[in-house]
Amino acid sequence: MVTPRPSRHPYFIAQRRLQPAYRLLLRLALAGLNIGIDGGPARSGERAALRAVLPDANRQYRVLDVGANVGNYAAEVLNITNRNARIDCFEPSAAAYAQLTTRFAGVPNVTTHHFGIGDKEASIPLYSDAPGSPLSSTFPRQLGYIGVSMERQETVRLRRLDMVCAELGIDGIDLLKLDVEGAELSALLGAGELLESGAIRTIQFEFGGCNIDSRTFFRDFWELLIPKYRMFRIVYDGLAPINRYAEQLEQFVTTNYVAVWR
Repeated sequence: MVTPRPSRHPYFIAQRRLQPAYRLLLRLALAGLNIGIDGGPARSGERAALRAVLPDANRQYRVLDVGANVGNYAAEVLNITNRNARIDCFEPSAAAYAQLTTRFAGVPNVTTHHFGIGDKEASIPLYSDAPGSPLSSTFPRQLGYIGVSMERQETVRLRRLDMVCAELGIDGIDLLKLDVEGAELSALLGAGELLESGAIRTIQFEFGGCNIDSRTFFRDFWELLIPKYRMFRIVYDGLAPINRYAEQLEQFVTTNYVAVWR
């Protein structure tokens, strides 16, 4: 009996024919988990997540928007809280910061800060594809495979969150939002005792392709936060709990997570 070569075996022929269907099923499954869904607050689920973590529109929540860019997230927070929240926006990019300050000029409960947040006090390069780009990162991301060049550079200032909060007299944070293109773990490490003491009640952070460039894994966030926080994935209509770590969580496409103090 002659056994067909693998390339001609009926099993492998069927597998090749089914590949497009399998890829579609994978895309649908990931989308159902809100993995890889980017865009505005409604489409990404961030609007529903904000309503879940900031439920009282009449309360003056303290929100820190780290990686504010031009202020879209801060504007959403103001909308959800009937403009009652006190928001500190941190943005190191000069071009983005100029738009941010213009946008919130005359809004007394929004304060802007022209520096980024990290695990140390430093001046480092910020790489981008265009002035004020939301892709700007402190890591020289390799995005040639999607036709994006991160060759632009500017020198920006980074500060530790614990030192900044001490200077500003902030001893309680209702929501810390982190969208710093791969540097989210460094920003958390710079929070120091704020994380250990429960001074930060809720953390929203982004995880995705940037973490390939920063060489950080979801497990790093899990091990840092899970002793004191419960972890959730932001889905279209709110928050879905993550009760245990699994390797399948290492999906390097845009996904937003929330950690809530236990």
